[in-house]
Amino acid sequence: MTLPIAFAVAYLLGAIPTSYIVVYLFTGRDIRSIGNGNPGTMNVWDNVGAVPAVVVGLGDVGKGMAAVSVAYWLGFGDVVAISCGLLAVVGHDYSIFLHFHGGNGTAAAVGALFALVPEATMPAAAIAVGITVVTRSKRAGGLVGLLLVPALAAWQDYPNILVVGVIALLTVVALKIIRFEGFTPARTRPPR
Repeated sequence: MTLPIAFAVAYLLGAIPTSYIVVYLFTGRDIRSIGNGNPGTMNVWDNVGAVPAVVVGLGDVGKGMAAVSVAYWLGFGDVVAISCGLLAVVGHDYSIFLHFHGGNGTAAAVGALFALVPEATMPAAAIAVGITVVTRSKRAGGLVGLLLVPALAAWQDYPNILVVGVIALLTVVALKIIRFEGFTPARTRPPR
């Protein structure tokens, strides 16, 4: 009975519409009607501002961390923790609170990575921030940072299951981004 509860909690944590709540509190508007309509951190950053975006980002990272932490707190091992991280990303991407729409899940995945492989994620995040500051490209910094996590996790001798879990999380995020944006650099929602 505990496993279904862990999975349900992970999905529901991920499904909390952080950007919707934060943007509404800051502006009184629905993030889905702003910019590209994506209820994610980057749309908030690009069209509402840095402060609300940081709040959204921290909330979304927290959702992923909490989902993985719940699995460990309930006494489950790495496989269930990875599954809970994936469910948090799915919850973020397909939120029951937003009629099964959502963002790309990147921040929720980053939170799951922090909880699963913290010693690999922390330096990757620092490098991502450095690249973003130097190049002024959030995409370049984020991409390099995310790609570094599985390499650092393998180099630091994390268990193979965690390295595979990291790759699975990044694959789910990549597939959602490709579906949402295609291979173009412009952040535009494709017609429905």
